[in-house]
Amino acid sequence: MLVDVLQNVVSLQNFLLILIGVAVGNVFGAIPGLNAPIAVALALPITFTLETMPAISLLMGLYMGCVSGGLVSATLLRIPGTAASVATTFDGYPMAQQGRATEALSIGSFASLVGGLFSFLCLVTLAPVLSKMAVGFGPWEYFATASLALVLVCVMLRGRTLKAFIALFMGLLLRTVGISPVDGIAARYTFGSYNMESGFNLIVVIIGVFALPEIVSSIAKLKEHVKPLPVKPRLFYLPAWGSIRRNIGTMLRGSVLGTFIGILPGMGGGAASLISYAQAKRSSKHPERFGTGIEEGIYSCESANNATTGGALIPMLALGVPGDTVTAILMGALALQGLTPGPLLSLKNETLFRSIIYVALVANIFMFVYQIMTIRYVAKVTEMKKSYLFPWVTVFCVTGVISIKNNVFDLIYLMAFGIIGYVLDKNDYPISPFILAFVLGRVVEENLRRSVMNYGSFLESFSRFGIGSIFVTLAVVLPIVSIVNHVRRERTKDAA
Repeated sequence: MLVDVLQNVVSLQNFLLILIGVAVGNVFGAIPGLNAPIAVALALPITFTLETMPAISLLMGLYMGCVSGGLVSATLLRIPGTAASVATTFDGYPMAQQGRATEALSIGSFASLVGGLFSFLCLVTLAPVLSKMAVGFGPWEYFATASLALVLVCVMLRGRTLKAFIALFMGLLLRTVGISPVDGIAARYTFGSYNMESGFNLIVVIIGVFALPEIVSSIAKLKEHVKPLPVKPRLFYLPAWGSIRRNIGTMLRGSVLGTFIGILPGMGGGAASLISYAQAKRSSKHPERFGTGIEEGIYSCESANNATTGGALIPMLALGVPGDTVTAILMGALALQGLTPGPLLSLKNETLFRSIIYVALVANIFMFVYQIMTIRYVAKVTEMKKSYLFPWVTVFCVTGVISIKNNVFDLIYLMAFGIIGYVLDKNDYPISPFILAFVLGRVVEENLRRSVMNYGSFLESFSRFGIGSIFVTLAVVLPIVSIVNHVRRERTKDAA
């Protein structure tokens, strides 16, 4: 089996595409306003022309490159390139102001490698086990798992739970447009247009919701130009051995937290890095030095945010439930290749299943080697004027959408989803529940209908006690508990 996997992964084309993905991803991660979902979404039309493994290699390189690339602007500009790098600004920028920008970037790169490798070990260990456990799942269990994942996304967004559920239901509603699944009889919300009978294309929705609103928002900031702090020229950017030895425990704790948080749907690298940073500060012998440029702060958050990548891939590959927005897009990429992530992929094509896991490992290693050699040059990207950059991004958006089906109608609803994404963003509605709902909406609907057809009714399905009924119960109870806790906190604040 391992020989087959290596033959599947080890090829000049795959390695070249991973390297291209890492390089482009680093640029997207280093430029504030661009991020991993936008990079992966823009690359999806390119994957039409590639076979499965080359397509996955390109997308995985983009994923790893973007998450790690955010530390460059976070350190040099005090502007996180991605949400995952927010906590890096706390100590990365103060360290750079002290003339230690090279050291800060070196630490971030090495911590990213450790987090990525740890999450890979968890991925290669847990994903096959979970997948084999899920082989016995029926439609009721799939419905319950997807429903619980969607609920967890909303409940985890404390302070915005209600808005998260509104965005979630919007995504589910828009997913119902087109011919009804299972029976293929009813045309729903098509308004007599044959263009809408096939529903909305996932790539168009993702580009519309993520890329266009960011471009529009950035137009108001075109005149803003921040000069990055200088980076000393070096052949390889590696931290000192003494620094690594002192912070091994910090990196391992960050990696464990990041992997666990990555498994939880919707949490993402931003939450992982902030939680890991807070935990490192609590357990430190010098908590008062956090925020002044301490090494421990960078090691903790960078190891955590990169560990979420492997963690997010675990539920996607094992259960067919995306761990974050990027893995939701990766699921769409696999669907375009005629593949469905989940236990059936492991059962029917175990070689491909494990190949995807090992591509993640290669992408992490390439990301580290690329960064320690090119940090000085990637730092120059932060000086690029957005007035030159965003018109090209817009061209890629439009070209990518047109290349899908050569249908002008796709451009029309691209603009519509761009407006939806902009309105949601400006009113502080989280986008991740909307996208995850759109990705999992068909899974929820199809398996709910099959469960009702098999067992007679929803209550009959629920009465068959098992893991599915437990997940459905949790999906109902968790929002109630969240609401009760929110009310209690508000009452406590009022009393205080």
